[in-house]
Parts: sequence; C-alpha cells; structure tokens
Amino acid sequence: MREASNSRFKKALFALVIIALFAANPRSLAEDLLNPSNSDVPKEMAADPISPADQESPPEPAPSEQPSPTGSETPHPSVLPSGGSPIVQPSESATASASPTPAPPQASKSQTMRIALPGTVAIDPRAHSVLLPRLQVTGVETLLICGYSSASGVSFDASYPEVEIAGMGTPFFRISGPTQSVMATLNGDLGARVFSSSHSISNSVISMKFVALTKTSIDESLCNDGSTSNSHTISFRPLNIGLGIANGAVSLK
Repeated sequence: MREASNSRFKKALFALVIIALFAANPRSLAEDLLNPSNSDVPKEMAADPISPADQESPPEPAPSEQPSPTGSETPHPSVLPSGGSPIVQPSESATASASPTPAPPQASKSQTMRIALPGTVAIDPRAHSVLLPRLQVTGVETLLICGYSSASGVSFDASYPEVEIAGMGTPFFRISGPTQSVMATLNGDLGARVFSSSHSISNSVISMKFVALTKTSIDESLCNDGSTSNSHTISFRPLNIGLGIANGAVSLK
C-alpha cells in the first residue's frame, strides 16, 4: 500500500511540473517540441551530403529543328567514283570569278573584199617623192596592209588614234585599224608618200597585201594569212618627157 501511494505521488508531482512549465512559457515549449532545431539533428544525418544521384537531374533540352536548305543553298556533294578519290564539284562563285581570256587578233575566216587601185602611175622622171595614189577597200571592218617599196621608204604624215603603223620611213611598212580610218590615213592630203633619198623614184614599185582581221594588229606574222588575190602592185613609170633642148625657127607675122 505504501509503495502504491508513493507511485501515485510521483506521478502527481511530475504532472504538476509539466503544468508549471506550460504555464511559465507555453509557446516556447510548444515550438521546441513541435519544431526541433538543427542542433538537435544527429551529427550523422547533418554530415551526410546529398549524392548527385539523389538530386533531380534537369530535363534534357528538346532537339532544335534544322531549317531545310533552299534551292539557292543546295550544297554541291562530292561524287565518289567506284575506284578513285571524290570529285568535288566547282562552286558557282569560283565559276563566276573566272574571267575568259580574250582571243588574240587573227585573220578573219572570210577574206572577201573589194579593192580599187591603179596598177601604174605616171610621174615626173625627176621626182624624188610622190603621194601614193588613192586607194579604196570595202567589205571588211578591220584591215591590215603589209607593204614593200623598192624606193627608200614610205612615210605617213597623218594618222588617226585608232590606226597602228609600223615601219614608217622604211621600205617595209604595216598599217592596221578600222578600214575607213586606214583609208583616210592613206588618202588624206598629207597621206602616204613614197620617197627616195638618192635617186628618182621612177621605175620603182610598191607591193601591198590586204588582210581582213578580227582585231587591229600590226603583227608581221599575220601578213601571210590573207588571200593571194588580195595582193596588188603599183608601178611608177616616168612621163615621156625629154630633157633635151631643141632650137627651131619661129616666123613672125
């Protein structure tokens, strides 16, 4: 009986202590019981780090859609033959940047032309120079004349910027350019003059070859590319003039 009364007394005393604690600070005690602080967490749990496997992995990004190539951006695939290295197709930019090489001047395929010039010219037997007789060439756009004179040479006193001349003042000469400009150079008031520095030019000759060209050129190798029918020769013969003095009687009425 005594032990039972002691037990009831202890329980009653413990209950009184609990009630006294709640009465002194009821909110603080309730928060401590309901929300334990980090200090009350066992050290084993606090020191255990969170492994990367326990963390939630971020979502993988969705693959972006590649734009389909347009017609102007179509790549040039490399073609792989059965037994060789791949053949790379040339790009359009490389083809556009390559400029074609201009073709050199050459004789035209058609050498048909009309040439009008005298075959013989009568001159003063004492003359040391004479203008070349009037020439006329039609039917071609660009002309090359290759000439030779048995006199000392041929000079050209007038010319046009588009006309090229070689060998002026020598027995061998070449003149080339647009046909009308070449004719104007030869047929002008101060055109082509045949001269001799030591003797009369009577009995001299001048030979000329007419060649139709694709471009103006005085290249000597083109002189043999024309037609033989377009070669002409002009002869200078002296006038039948005697240099002697004759005395005769003159009757006066």
